[in-house]
Amino acid sequence: MPEDASNLEKQLKLKAPLTAHVACLFCFAGTTCLIALLSDKDLTVANVGDSRGVLCDKDGNAIPLSHDHKPYQLKERKRIKRAGGFISFNGSWRVQGILAMSRSLGDYPLKNLNVVIPDPDILTFDLDKLQPEFMILASDGLWDAFSNEEAVRFIKDRLDEPHFGAKSIVLQSFYRGCPDNITVMVVKFRNSSKTEEQ
Repeated sequence: MPEDASNLEKQLKLKAPLTAHVACLFCFAGTTCLIALLSDKDLTVANVGDSRGVLCDKDGNAIPLSHDHKPYQLKERKRIKRAGGFISFNGSWRVQGILAMSRSLGDYPLKNLNVVIPDPDILTFDLDKLQPEFMILASDGLWDAFSNEEAVRFIKDRLDEPHFGAKSIVLQSFYRGCPDNITVMVVKFRNSSKTEEQ
């Protein structure tokens, strides 16, 4: 057993530089976060970054459930400047010339400068008032290709499809030339008035 332990120790020492290198690479990674929590008659939505939630109300209106965290927004721009950072434009506005959103999870080199933060916005919606038909939760790849209203109209016409039209809108975003990753979830709400009639 001591020989096996010694061999293992030698192997771990040999792999230590590789492990440190890989860990360093991951410290530059980051992501957005969008969470929708349904409880009783309330919908609570929290977001960090530029993934977005949009709800279709009883009248077919597109109701924003979240606000994108973009460097060009006045509130975000002031916060970044107070932290000693800057934003620049190179096709899109970027924090420190690097990141196209002003809040994220990860992105530690920018977090260490306090110019990018992980603080979410949290909003709560009264579902009795809105009487929603469905909501769309999606990464910025969708929103680069569709406005809120356009996405709601597109999905509304495809709610009978498998996945409630999510696959179709992803493909349409791709066909429109979106180069970014496109992740979409469509959540269809139960309509209480239709349920009572049945």
